[in-house]
Amino acid sequence: MTAVLLAARPVAKSGAGGQRRLGRPAALTRPEQIEQLLCDISAGATIAEAAAAAGLSRTPVYSLRRTDARFAAALAQALSAGRQARRSAGPGLQVDEHGTEARYTKRHCPCAPCRAAGSRARARRRAAAREMANTPTATAA
Repeated sequence: MTAVLLAARPVAKSGAGGQRRLGRPAALTRPEQIEQLLCDISAGATIAEAAAAAGLSRTPVYSLRRTDARFAAALAQALSAGRQARRSAGPGLQVDEHGTEARYTKRHCPCAPCRAAGSRARARRRAAAREMANTPTATAA
């Protein structure tokens, strides 16, 4: 899948007249880096997690997706495979299960069980914050 994509990618050239352009070069240019990123995403990692593992932010991934149609197609395929991998991973990764806070916050699911799970999680966090605010702090000796 990605071997064809990587072999067909055009090589980035320098600026006009062969001069180096000012600014930072694109961070996602090495074929092995792209291959690893797509493999990580196919295995179930999010774009942010896969980019962090490659030592990047999400921005180069989205920039390359916007400018390279072949990479966009490969990324879409990898994201689909990653969703399937997360679903088959079971209850340890609950992003795709209804009635969880993760589904409500990450997938913006509007169903009643997901909204209720989000509300319960917010209530727990607020209660924990209030409890931390009410505990006496240790005085310096």
